[in-house]
Amino acid sequence: MLESLSLPKYRRWILGGAVLLLPILLWFSWQRLAAFDWVALAQVYSQIDWRWMTPGAAIVVASYLIRALRWQVMLRPVTANSSLRRILSNTFIGFTAIVLFGRPGELVRPYLIARSENVPLPSQMAAWFLERVYDLLAVLILFGIGLAAFNPAGRPVGPALQWVLQTGGFLITLLGTACLIILATAALGGDILANRLRDSLAFLPPSVQAKIGGALTNFATGLASCGRPADIALIVVYTILEWATILGACICILWAFPQTESLSGIDVIVYLGFVSFGGIVQIPGIGGGTQIVGFLVFSQLFAVSAAAAMGIAMACWVATWVVVVPFGLLLAARQGLSWGALKKIDSEIAP
Repeated sequence: MLESLSLPKYRRWILGGAVLLLPILLWFSWQRLAAFDWVALAQVYSQIDWRWMTPGAAIVVASYLIRALRWQVMLRPVTANSSLRRILSNTFIGFTAIVLFGRPGELVRPYLIARSENVPLPSQMAAWFLERVYDLLAVLILFGIGLAAFNPAGRPVGPALQWVLQTGGFLITLLGTACLIILATAALGGDILANRLRDSLAFLPPSVQAKIGGALTNFATGLASCGRPADIALIVVYTILEWATILGACICILWAFPQTESLSGIDVIVYLGFVSFGGIVQIPGIGGGTQIVGFLVFSQLFAVSAAAAMGIAMACWVATWVVVVPFGLLLAARQGLSWGALKKIDSEIAP
């Protein structure tokens, strides 16, 4: 009885505190917004050189074809009759889901591909896992090359970025080694690993063991492309092509702005390395890490003004992420897919 009476009191205190703090927060927000150079931000977009921006965005769209080709190779162990057209369509829809829903949207692509190609979902989760590992390894190699060749002399490197530049080599070596170990384990013992995990579940009821064991078997089947030399070679080639394409797109996009048109290829590699890790954080419909990290790199590493850095970071996010959304929406409509249903895929997949 006392607890039920005291709860509304706490709610009233919380509500009263929020009412008192809201004007203060609005005042501080208004002060910061008023101090921001909105004219300089508008000039960033008025100065875009579309001779560079347009091909940059087009190259980004083309990179999804390479992703689809790589995924088709990883489908070989489970089906020999996969459709590149369907995989490409589901790739566009899957990345649109990431933009709209954040990181939970990552599950949309393997789910749709598993459904369209009539293969077990765990096998496509394994393909997604392999894709992430290959992409991470490619980013680490690119980032390592960029950090090794980058000369911070004469640049206003802030304390945070200076620490990253100093310790980046160690972290890259550590993560790169972990990626290689994962790939080697998948190549040499996917079935062995699945059997070991299956044996460790002996304490569970037989029905649960059978369900989990089947998923482990399908997951191991999805990893089978790591054990075929020809498939590994193709995956590596497509990964190199994909990141060379993304790098080329970033160069075009950054050269479309007067403030960053003088950046060298090494500078762009460093930028790409930073924002690739920042892209791990995705706020639904807003983005997040990519813009924040891009802003820090432009302002602290390349001495771009705050307004211009914000404008270019947002434009890069639109050109590299949001550009896929119209294609994904159109293809989803053609397939009769409901975005409300796709948003719930993560809860449907969860055991």
